[in-house]
Amino acid sequence: MALTCIKRVRSACRLLLAATLAFAPLACADALDDLAAAREAAQRGKPNQLDAWRTRNRGHPLEAYATFWMLSGSVERADPAQVRAFLVRFADTPLADLLRREWLRVLGATASWETFRAEYPRLVADDAELACYAFQERLARADAEVAAEARALFAAGRETPAACEPVFQALAADGVIGEKAVWERIRRLLVAGHLREAKRANLLLTPRQRLDDKQLDRAAADPAGFLAREKATHLTPAARELVILAVARLARAKPGEAAERLAQLGGRLGPDATQYAWAQVAYQGAMSHHPRALEWYGQAADAPLSGIQAAWRVRAALRAGNWKDTLAAIQQLPPDEARDPAWRFWRARALGSLGEREASQGLLRGLASERTFYGILAAEELGIVVAPDWTGWRPQPADLGRVRAVPGLERALALYRIGYESEGLREWMWAIRGMEDRDLLAAAEMARVASIPDRAINTANRTLQLHDLSQRFPIPHREAVSAATRQWGLDESMMYSIIRQESRFMAHVRSRVGAQGLMQLMPATAQWVARRIPVQPYKVEMLGQPDVNVQMGAYYFSRVLMDLGHPLLATAAYNAGPGRARRWRDARPLDGAIYVETIPFNETRDYVKQVFTNAWFYGHRLTGQLPSLRQMVGTIPGRAADGADPALAANIP
Repeated sequence: MALTCIKRVRSACRLLLAATLAFAPLACADALDDLAAAREAAQRGKPNQLDAWRTRNRGHPLEAYATFWMLSGSVERADPAQVRAFLVRFADTPLADLLRREWLRVLGATASWETFRAEYPRLVADDAELACYAFQERLARADAEVAAEARALFAAGRETPAACEPVFQALAADGVIGEKAVWERIRRLLVAGHLREAKRANLLLTPRQRLDDKQLDRAAADPAGFLAREKATHLTPAARELVILAVARLARAKPGEAAERLAQLGGRLGPDATQYAWAQVAYQGAMSHHPRALEWYGQAADAPLSGIQAAWRVRAALRAGNWKDTLAAIQQLPPDEARDPAWRFWRARALGSLGEREASQGLLRGLASERTFYGILAAEELGIVVAPDWTGWRPQPADLGRVRAVPGLERALALYRIGYESEGLREWMWAIRGMEDRDLLAAAEMARVASIPDRAINTANRTLQLHDLSQRFPIPHREAVSAATRQWGLDESMMYSIIRQESRFMAHVRSRVGAQGLMQLMPATAQWVARRIPVQPYKVEMLGQPDVNVQMGAYYFSRVLMDLGHPLLATAAYNAGPGRARRWRDARPLDGAIYVETIPFNETRDYVKQVFTNAWFYGHRLTGQLPSLRQMVGTIPGRAADGADPALAANIP
């Protein structure tokens, strides 16, 4: 049977049957199963079985994986000729980049610069550790341009791998990085919470200049107590940075108290440092929806704001309903940030509210063609909404045949077949890089028929001119979803939207934190639901059954909706928990779009936008009627109008 695969590897084993898009010869399927068993044996310390599989199946589409698994993890002991041979023979696979990255780490750690210099330019994916090894290599040969590039990395104030330390030390020794630059990096690292990295940067200062590590730990662990004990009239540079750290840490939980402490310090920090500290307080205040956040941004005056701090200045102004400050804050965003659809939309709204109707409508027209959350809202503002076209572009047999012949897609489907989903995903993404729209939609159809709906959706999402919305917004499990929505009184389009966002219709998917199935229920939540529906006898394995998962997820969402009273709040709660969704409301009624934009968690904010965008598309597909996204997001009642049943709220996990 192995010989059959070898002889037909470039024909039958490479192709998928037109009707099923599954691997044709049974021998190939057997070889795949044998490969999975061989890898498991190798992981148990028995590599001979994997080597035997590779020998029997030379030329098999997944031969590269057998060889990679033998080399990976032991590159430092491998014959360099073997590594080079792999990189040449399997250059068109993502495994070549993975192995090259592993080899480059070994070469960098051993300062084997000649080989490193030859291989590094061939690396496809960015890698911070290897970038710093590349800096080391360039320093070793006195590259004239490396100092400026490495200094820019140092000044960025981000965490860096250990491989960067020799680079920074060399630059400090040569005077390229001075005391001021070191303090600036320490400050950025401290307020970002990267204490260990700040301590490493601290070592670039002289012993007399340095921060005291114990004091640093105290300022981070007990910021209020540290600030209460700080009585010095004149602060050294080290003491000043510790005070800023303590103010920033205190502001995370208690921005009001941090503001009081900072005001009490008077001018002891100096004007620039004081403004910088106010920027930290303002940012944390805006994130927690403190009513004085805009005032604190004013105290920050001309302090340089990071992109995220500037964005939250806009959100604080939105939350306050201050259109003048909203417009001013958007105009102060970095240019790249200002082009985000969110800020283009809110700039248009601000201009319109301030009487600049023509400028407002110009911005909205630029957004209205984008089928995103803000694009749809912009089109609705202008009254030019175009209904989705569900006919779309369908791949022809020639398109499918061309895409079936792509080796990377063949490998991806083979990997999915034996349950290696992460490897299959990596192969798929590698294979579709640079594909044109026709090939993307043909690949999406391959994935759909092969029952890999997440690849079908995500691949169809990448097209630029030719589109197939039915691939982007599929409606599988229709009977189960319709039954659950009828049973619990929910909107079917909202249910499909949540499933699409949670699992991309992958029935057995499991998240890193343990959520399972189509609606990604956590085991504890599922147990709670199972007792109430009830589902008896309930076993956690049942979460992989679409009908059970959808019924349980629909019940849970209905209870959250009953408690919170608004689908937008319930959607935020489905991702971040009911307590948070409730706390994020304002004291007064709030435009639903402003509520969404001022959700403090990036993941939840993007999640809610995407779910409601999904629901707009699904609403039209399922009913033929064009929904209003503006009406869907609506207005969020103020906290004073909270009529939730405390007992109900307390019982929802």
